[in-house]
Amino acid sequence: MLTSCRRVNRRFRRASLVGMEEGSSRRASAAAVLPDELIIEILARLPAKSLCRFSCVSRAWRALISDPANRRRFAQTLSGIFFSRPGSKPPWFFVGLSASPPPGVDTALSFLPPTCGKMELVNSCNGLLLVRCTGARESRSPPFYVVCNPATGEWITLPQPTHAPGLMSNLDTCSAALGFDPAASSNFYVFQLVQEYGRDIVQAVEIYSSETDRWVLRESGWSEDKLIHFTRQMTYFKGFLHLCDMSSAVASVDTEGQTWRFSRVLSDTISGNCISVGSSQRRLLCVYDDAWQNDAMLIYVLEDHDSEERVWTFKHSISKPGLTLRGGWDYYIAAFHPDSDLIFFFDLSQKRLMSYDMKHSDVHVICTLGKVPNIVDGMVFNVRRPFLPYVPLYSGALASPGVN
Repeated sequence: MLTSCRRVNRRFRRASLVGMEEGSSRRASAAAVLPDELIIEILARLPAKSLCRFSCVSRAWRALISDPANRRRFAQTLSGIFFSRPGSKPPWFFVGLSASPPPGVDTALSFLPPTCGKMELVNSCNGLLLVRCTGARESRSPPFYVVCNPATGEWITLPQPTHAPGLMSNLDTCSAALGFDPAASSNFYVFQLVQEYGRDIVQAVEIYSSETDRWVLRESGWSEDKLIHFTRQMTYFKGFLHLCDMSSAVASVDTEGQTWRFSRVLSDTISGNCISVGSSQRRLLCVYDDAWQNDAMLIYVLEDHDSEERVWTFKHSISKPGLTLRGGWDYYIAAFHPDSDLIFFFDLSQKRLMSYDMKHSDVHVICTLGKVPNIVDGMVFNVRRPFLPYVPLYSGALASPGVN
């Protein structure tokens, strides 16, 4: 009886394999007879992660997906990272994640007019860049913002906010972020933080909307017992700007300055711990680093962004063996990959930009960078270098009344 059952099982498995092969053959034949135009229409409706997987279906599909004439219609993923490079022209550099640069992208921003003067990359979001410009020397005008698209050469000069950008007196307006989600709307937003200089306490947020082409000044809506000590790290996700607070918490404000949220990643943490916040695979991630006590970075995810409870769930830990502490942190988070389990971090001791694969725990060195010195009272400090992830945006114009 047992022998008969084994024979039946073997025959069933052989029949199943034959059926699978025939089914695969029929699907391959069906795909082969589809016209390229129809395949492109199908691929254009896929997210970036799925598009990468389907490029392995066949050589023909790979050729369609990689063709520059078609790529403008497809969802894009992270192609590289901008970072500051003082003393050079332009004062930033773009490092690509693949051998070939993204087609048609002007990473030098040479399409911006000379009237922009000295430029500084401030932030990036889903294909758009936020640039702070000082203007021509003879104009003596205050600094201003420009939002641009390096893939299309479009750009727009924003009107002046109430507080001029880049102030460093009794107020600090050096921190600003860009908010843009092409899947939700063609409009973009700019958030300028108004901070108490020297204490990094957020007093207000000025918000620009491309739909109205004007700024709105909102005083901090976080309660008085929750003064936000900004750690210079923030991200835009699902209609909110999310800031990192020194108390290992995440503070959030919406695009109208009407909804203010505050959530602690861990309830038993103390002030001074380091956290970073970013988005990946349509979820908000937070990396917690108690560098003085633990040998691991802890990664938490906010599964339900719209919930009022704001519960952070543990996702992963990154081991830091051999980390040498010299009065500060040797590593800090540089960026998050939007479509995969990659996190990019900067090694301060070796000046290296590196990637970490959470799924396989692999570390890869992308490039080695130089120092970014900052001289204060005759002393040289190595400041945090901003890293701006870049996803090409080939479709759609900048939605604003003043677009160039």
